[in-house]
Amino acid sequence: MRAIALLAGLLLTGGASAASADRADIGQIMQQLGMGRLGADSAASLIENFPALQTQDAAGKACATQQVSTMLDVQVQQGIVDSMGTDGKTLVKEWKKFLATDSGSDMARTFQATAAAIASGDEGFDAGLDEDRKAEISRFMATPAFQRFIDGFGSESQLPADIGQRLVDVLQRECRIALDPEQIS
Repeated sequence: MRAIALLAGLLLTGGASAASADRADIGQIMQQLGMGRLGADSAASLIENFPALQTQDAAGKACATQQVSTMLDVQVQQGIVDSMGTDGKTLVKEWKKFLATDSGSDMARTFQATAAAIASGDEGFDAGLDEDRKAEISRFMATPAFQRFIDGFGSESQLPADIGQRLVDVLQRECRIALDPEQIS
């Protein structure tokens, strides 16, 4: 009887602590790291290189950019949620705890500055961190919380097979732009 109660307690405890991350939390971490524009930048590039959307007026292009950006953000965030698995909530807590430290703030600032340097073509960027901060950041980067977050960017499942149809549907519904799904690959 005592063994059954102990086993039941362990099962209940294990089940309560295992939970997927929330997409909103992933979005918040991405924002802190300066990755909040990934969807918008990708959408702008897609719109620029998609002839059928080039014929739209400024309002149509803006609407399309917003809708595609939102869809891509959701897909990237969901890929990260999926890569974190059932212990995602715990991993997000580790991220939040680390980002609240001085070293976490430095890492976030460095990510943001690195992205800006890459965008501007500045190859000689130096974050200016002391060795202790670099070591703390390196230790965090070796954790499952960091690794599984980063693994989510390489997730093959980020874009669903029916992405073309989804884009056509959202652009028709939200922007009144009619496209053929075959035009989107």
